[in-house]
Amino acid sequence: LKIVHENENFIIFNKPNGLLTHPTNTSNENTLRDFLIKRHPKVLNWGESGREGIVHRLDRVTSGLLICALQENTFETLKNKFKSRDIQKNYVALINGELPFETGLINVPLGRSKQNRSKRSVVKNGRESITKYEVIDYSNELNISKIKLELITGRNHQIRAHMEYMKTPVLNDELYGSLQHGEIPDNAIALHSSFLNFEFEGKDFEFYVEPPDFFNQVLDV
Repeated sequence: LKIVHENENFIIFNKPNGLLTHPTNTSNENTLRDFLIKRHPKVLNWGESGREGIVHRLDRVTSGLLICALQENTFETLKNKFKSRDIQKNYVALINGELPFETGLINVPLGRSKQNRSKRSVVKNGRESITKYEVIDYSNELNISKIKLELITGRNHQIRAHMEYMKTPVLNDELYGSLQHGEIPDNAIALHSSFLNFEFEGKDFEFYVEPPDFFNQVLDV
C-alpha cells in the first residue's frame, strides 16, 4: 500500500490488488482502513464505524487511487463531490475482445443480479449507470483491448458489469465471465483506478498512477 499524497485534509493511496478497502461481515483480515487508523487514529473519533475516513471504495480485486478523509468536514465535502460527480475518476483496463467503436458511452441501468447476489447486472428498473470508454490499444493476436474508462456514475461493480454486458469482460474477472489469465494473480483483475481530478478549497488536485506490472506482461506475450 503506497501513499501518493497526504495533507491535513485527506490522504490518497495507491491500493494494491487483493487488499480490502474496509472490513466485511465475512472477513477479519487487515484492510486499508486498518492502515489508515494506525497512521491517523483521530478518524476513529468521527468516522462511520468500520469505514472510518473511507470516502469511496475499490473492490478487493481492483487496484489504484483511493481517497480517504482525515477531517470530518473534509469527509462530508468529498462525499458530496462524489455524489454530484465533481470528481473525475478514470480507470485503465484490459478486456477480452474488442468494443464496437474507438470511443463510446455505455448507459445501461444496473441492479443486483437475481442469479448471483454478489454480482451486478443490467436490469430494467436498475439505477442509472454511465461509463465512457476509449480504446487505447488492441492486440489482434491476443484478442485483448487496453481501454481507458471514465466513470460518470459510480455504481458498485459498474465497469465490471458494463464490460460483461458488452461481452468484453475485464481480464481475469471470473465473476463477470472472464477466463483466468496466467499472467494475472488470483486476487487481481486487469482493472486499475489510474486518475483522479478534483477541486478542493480553491485548489485543483490531479493524481495519476501507473497500473500494476502485469498489465504490460499480459500485452508483451
